[in-house]
Amino acid sequence: MIALVAAALVAVALALCLTRLFGGPTLYDRVLGANEVVWKAALICVAIAVAMGNAQWIDVAFALTVGSFVFNLALLKFFRIRTFQAPLAREEV
Repeated sequence: MIALVAAALVAVALALCLTRLFGGPTLYDRVLGANEVVWKAALICVAIAVAMGNAQWIDVAFALTVGSFVFNLALLKFFRIRTFQAPLAREEV
């Protein structure tokens, strides 16, 4: 019962994160909003796993967090240098 209440509270926080995702003034705010949405979805998966006694939901939450980590690294690299390719030669300062 406590896990279901926790999942409901996280769902409310998820709705607030969606407003940051869609209404963020900068691209970095939107990346943070997307990261928060994925983490809150993972928390809901864990709460469902606890409530149902089914450990498969924990695997889903783990896959969400690992995918979110890789996606955020790639997206922030793209925002920084505007390409996914490595430089061919180092820039001289």
